Amino acid sequence: MKKILVPVDFSPKSEEALKVAAKIAKKTGAEIYTLHLLDIPSGQVDMVAGNSVPTGPVAIRMFEQTHEQFDEFLDKDFLNQIPVYEKVLVDNPVEGISDFADENKIDLIVMGSHGTTGLEDFFVGSNTEKVVRTAKVPVLVVKEPAEKFKIEKVIYASRFTDDNIEAFKKIMKFLKVFKPEVYLLRVNTISNFKSTAELEEIMNEFLNKVPEYECFKKIIYDDYTVQEGIFNFAEKINADLIALATHGRQGIMHFLSDSIAERIVNKAKRNILTIKMK
Repeated sequence: MKKILVPVDFSPKSEEALKVAAKIAKKTGAEIYTLHLLDIPSGQVDMVAGNSVPTGPVAIRMFEQTHEQFDEFLDKDFLNQIPVYEKVLVDNPVEGISDFADENKIDLIVMGSHGTTGLEDFFVGSNTEKVVRTAKVPVLVVKEPAEKFKIEKVIYASRFTDDNIEAFKKIMKFLKVFKPEVYLLRVNTISNFKSTAELEEIMNEFLNKVPEYECFKKIIYDDYTVQEGIFNFAEKINADLIALATHGRQGIMHFLSDSIAERIVNKAKRNILTIKMK
């Protein structure tokens, strides 16, 4: 991992995300890129030169004020000895984050969240879920205070189908540096019930296709819904992180509806790591 992106709105939750990014950067040797997105009328910005070149007086002042905010926001001891870069752009929050990540070859996006009440500012509900669904790199949604951040127990919830293999490998690559216990979780529901033997066979076939990974705890957990199963099992083992694969614009864990997917991201009490399937 070389580059971590932290979208910033200068809120306390943004700072929590930055603290978590700093912990990961110190563990991996990565650089941190901080990004703030402005909503400025197009006439105030030279779009030919790029969406970071202010021309009108309003835009110039807004850019100056934002960089002043960055000066204070990034003046933190926990960032010592970590290369940190700031960027201010005029763009849509969702598209701006995803495009910046693509253009700058970002390896991980770390976003602040507002716990079980949903995400505020430019992290408002559907925007966060859209970033999760559209970003081509893993997205870590920070739910807990940064001082509690650790990756020792991880749940990877999935249906364990073939289209999940590449996403699974990328998640494992990220987790490798932390060496956590990993619980492979398949939630068994009344509406999509399968016998334990059937689900064990599905999970074993999946793992046979990724022989380089070992030492997982395979869990089949019965519950009324997938969402409840994930949350209840996470509570049972006191998981540090819930990892999920997304299916692009089809929503998280493609067998879920978009509304359930959004609730998992927005209402989970624990940190969430998502990655997009091919």
